[in-house]
Amino acid sequence: ADAACRTQHKDAGNDADAPSVGHAVGRNTPAVRPGPVLGPSRMNLRFQTSVASAAEESSAGSVGKSGGASAQGSMVDREIPVVGMNLEAIDNTRVSLPGHIFDVPLRRDILHRVVCWQLAKRRQGTHKTKTRGEVRGGGKKPFSQKGTGKARQGSIRAPQWRKGGVAHGTSPRSYDYTLQKKVRRLGLKVALSSKLSEGMLTVMDSLGVDQPKTKEVVDWLARFGDARRSFLLVDVPARNADADADAGANRLENLKLAARNVRTGVRILPPLGLNVYDILRYDRLVLTPRALEQVVERLDRPIKR
Repeated sequence: ADAACRTQHKDAGNDADAPSVGHAVGRNTPAVRPGPVLGPSRMNLRFQTSVASAAEESSAGSVGKSGGASAQGSMVDREIPVVGMNLEAIDNTRVSLPGHIFDVPLRRDILHRVVCWQLAKRRQGTHKTKTRGEVRGGGKKPFSQKGTGKARQGSIRAPQWRKGGVAHGTSPRSYDYTLQKKVRRLGLKVALSSKLSEGMLTVMDSLGVDQPKTKEVVDWLARFGDARRSFLLVDVPARNADADADAGANRLENLKLAARNVRTGVRILPPLGLNVYDILRYDRLVLTPRALEQVVERLDRPIKR
C-alpha cells in the first residue's frame, strides 16, 4: 500500500499539496488514484471570463433608440429626447419622466399579482358539464336489485357508466377577484420603470401613416433594428374640429388598419387602456407626448377609496 501511495504521488507530479490516501487504503482494497490538484484550470478561467463579460453587459445595459439603459429604483426624474418617425431626435425637444412613476424599484411579486389578476378577469368561465340528473335518459332501473350476479345499479346515467353524467364537474363561474387599487397602480409603475431601465421606452412626437399600407408600417418598424420585436403603441386620437386634428386622427386610424396583420405583433392602445400585462408582453413601448401626459395624470390622481 505504501508503494502504491508513493507511485500515486509520483504520478501526480510530486506536489506537496496533494492529499495522502495511504491511511485509507487497506490490504484488500484497491488503491484509488487521486486526481491532479485543482488550480487556475481552464474551466475556472472560462467561468471567470463569463462572469466578467456578464458584469460588463449588465453595466452597459440594453441601449434603445430613446437612450441607454440605467439602474432602476433610484426615484430620480429623468429626461429623454422626443424622436420623430425616422427615429431621429428632434432638436431641443425633451420630455421629463417623473421618478415616482418611471423609476420605482423592481417588484416582481407585484407584477405577478397584477398579471394573475388581469388574466383571471378575462376568463369567461362558461365551462359546463352535465351531472347525472342533467343527462337525458336513465330514469329506469337497468335491472333488478338481486339475482343477476352483477353490482347493483340505479341508473345508466350514473358517473361510472359510459355516456353517464360527470361527477364533480365544472359549472359556470366567475374567476374575478378584487385587487387593491394601490397594488394595481404600483404594478403599472413598476412595469413602466422596467421598460425605461431596459432602454425599451420611446417617446415619439406622433404616430400614424399617410396610407393604410402594411408595407409602410413594416418599413417603419424595421428602423428599430430588430424585426422580431413586438411593439405597444400608445396614443390619444385628436378630437378637435380643426384640420390638423382631423389629419392626425386619420393617420392614427390608418396605422391601426395597416398594423393589424403585422406578424411581429403590434398593438395600439389609448392611455386609459395601458395595462401591466401588455407592457410586459410587448418588447418596446412607444408613447406620444400627449399620451405620456395622460398616463402621468392618471397615476397621479388620488385613489378613490
